[in-house]
Amino acid sequence: MSIPDVPFGLDRARHVRLEGRDRAVWARRAVLLVVAVVPLLGLLDVFGQGAVITGASAADATLTVDSPAHVRGGLMFTTEITVQARATLHDMQLRFERGWFEGMTFNGIAPQPTNEDSQDGQVVYDYGSVQPTTFKIWISWQTNPTNVGDHEQNVALYDGSRRLATVQRELTVFP
Repeated sequence: MSIPDVPFGLDRARHVRLEGRDRAVWARRAVLLVVAVVPLLGLLDVFGQGAVITGASAADATLTVDSPAHVRGGLMFTTEITVQARATLHDMQLRFERGWFEGMTFNGIAPQPTNEDSQDGQVVYDYGSVQPTTFKIWISWQTNPTNVGDHEQNVALYDGSRRLATVQRELTVFP
């Protein structure tokens, strides 16, 4: 049986026998693989909001921050800060680096500080006198979609002007 002639404008070798398309198949497969890897990485929590607990300790108190280290733009999340006071803190203050607030929407804090201030580019929450106890603070955030990159999110615990402990951390925001 004879193969009929191909229509005008088509080439038998290219369009019927598919010669010269060896690399095109692999290029399509590579692109499909890249597209399939993105959801797989999401399932493995690479772009997720898995919480990371970081802490610092001093003689009078321990400061612990439980907050995601990686978030996606538009994501809402909560940071839990725990102060374990071993002695009376006469003027407990938490000082947050600007990375906590740059490109972030601050939704709320509980319990409310008695005073809020700004010093040297840091946001200062003053809670006044705290007896030896476990003191928890929850802060609700939303990541702005244009806030892509790494942000330094250090937080320091002070008793008046005396620094007790500093937690150093970084937040990575994915698009």
